[in-house]
Amino acid sequence: MKNHLSIEVDLDSLTYETHIIGNLAFVIDFHDYFPGQNWSDFVAVVLNWWVDNCRALVFAPLNETYSFQFMDGPIQIAAKKVTATDVELTFVEDGHPKTRMGTVSLEELKHAIIQASHQLINAVDRNGWQNEEIEQLRHAVKTLLTY
Repeated sequence: MKNHLSIEVDLDSLTYETHIIGNLAFVIDFHDYFPGQNWSDFVAVVLNWWVDNCRALVFAPLNETYSFQFMDGPIQIAAKKVTATDVELTFVEDGHPKTRMGTVSLEELKHAIIQASHQLINAVDRNGWQNEEIEQLRHAVKTLLTY
């Protein structure tokens, strides 16, 4: 059975100085947050990495694994392509698998990353913030939409 996946960006937590910082997490089945509900990170930087890895995963052969890393802390979500359309997610800490998060469709992973990126971009635009990271994210999301 496939799990439901979303990526939550807490827009109320966003701050901006040199980088855009805020709470960001993978959410499995609407209630399991990885790495945690209040995990704060460099949101634009991390989402750029995730867009790139998701694009690579779309074209990856079976059993290939890509890491969806966080900037703060030695944690990541490992996504292993188990079928042409599905990935198995595992929460990894300090290089060791901690929690098998479940299997989700690759399309759902892609959609979750795009949606979180659009939410961040819209919030940044509303606040009138600008930096190179958000401009890179705008471009990266457009390229992911074509796959």
